[in-house]
Amino acid sequence: MIETSAGVVVAGAGAAGHSAARTLRQEGYTGPLTVLHHEAHAPYNRTLVNKAVLQGLLTAAQVALPSLDDLDVHLVRAGVHTIEPDDSVLVLDNGERLPYSILIAATGSTPRPHNAYLGEAARLVHIHTIDDAARIRDWFREDPGATAVTLLGAGFIGAETASYLTDAGAAVHLVSRPTVPLAGALGGRIARRVTELHAEHVTTHFGRQVRAVSGGADSVTVTLDDGHILESDLAVVAHGTVPATAWTTDTETGIAVDDRLRAVGLRHVYAAGGVAVHTARTGRSYRIDHWDAASGQGAHAAKALLHDHAGGEDPGPYVPSTGYNFRIYRHAIAAYGVALPGAVERQHPTGSADGLLTAFHEPGQQAMTATAAFDASRELLALRGQLERP
Repeated sequence: MIETSAGVVVAGAGAAGHSAARTLRQEGYTGPLTVLHHEAHAPYNRTLVNKAVLQGLLTAAQVALPSLDDLDVHLVRAGVHTIEPDDSVLVLDNGERLPYSILIAATGSTPRPHNAYLGEAARLVHIHTIDDAARIRDWFREDPGATAVTLLGAGFIGAETASYLTDAGAAVHLVSRPTVPLAGALGGRIARRVTELHAEHVTTHFGRQVRAVSGGADSVTVTLDDGHILESDLAVVAHGTVPATAWTTDTETGIAVDDRLRAVGLRHVYAAGGVAVHTARTGRSYRIDHWDAASGQGAHAAKALLHDHAGGEDPGPYVPSTGYNFRIYRHAIAAYGVALPGAVERQHPTGSADGLLTAFHEPGQQAMTATAAFDASRELLALRGQLERP
């Protein structure tokens, strides 16, 4: 049974933490429940940072998640500094020591650290938080003549941000190390179509690395490994994320979990969202850093916790069946599941000449672990029900 003196602590109030807390109450847990949240803003939907806040469509208040006040939750405005697993204690960044009976680690992810070459140019910013989006948006409002932007990274966030800035009238330089960005997530065929779209709308520098960044108060200069020098009003870093696990003993790779999202090697700890590292049947590790996946994992971890400690129903193995979507240059791209390296790609017919639909299967097996679509949402939804655990 769950020790009532310390109860359950959820470290993180984003998609995974919010979902975990709400599921615990909905499934009948009535004991002490503490949720940690370290950002200045109220917990918010991070997918809307570049989709809505950057574009000025929504404010910070409008992207906030529903309050947990109705759930009898003790919300602590602090982050985790370290964990003392032998004593079941979290040391918070405000110095407080917080005991737990059971912990759900949902601290999410942080922007991938940029190399030292990027320095601290005044007009160099990540695109990860509400404040990042507001900073970029405010620059354009204060300086209407600022029309040149260099985007470092052409993944999901980089691609969508490039599309928006282009529509807003900016001249965009898009830099990517891979020559075909997103091939691992979307498959070669769809990724090549996305690459073609980029070439039609922005100036691409694919297969390139950044050698140096410098700048003053009004501009930033990016030097690439082929000698190209990109002068811009602003440079935006979109290199992806890493698990926010500086507070754990394993600070770089995330928290390994089993198929019920129990943390491996940590007693009475579960992990969900961008901090959780899963293991496929092939032995390959993978992490899923998407909003819907984090929400689904938070709920699954809560149900597994209640099964293990309070006699609840077994939720079964976690199956990555949630998805993500984004729009670039007026085209819709979406995917479900997890496409692991080495997956076999199989093409499916679509209802339009321009639509593309790809399914990803484990090598040598029939199991379909992911599917992705370009302008083929109806066909994508039809395939989703066939997804299996990697």
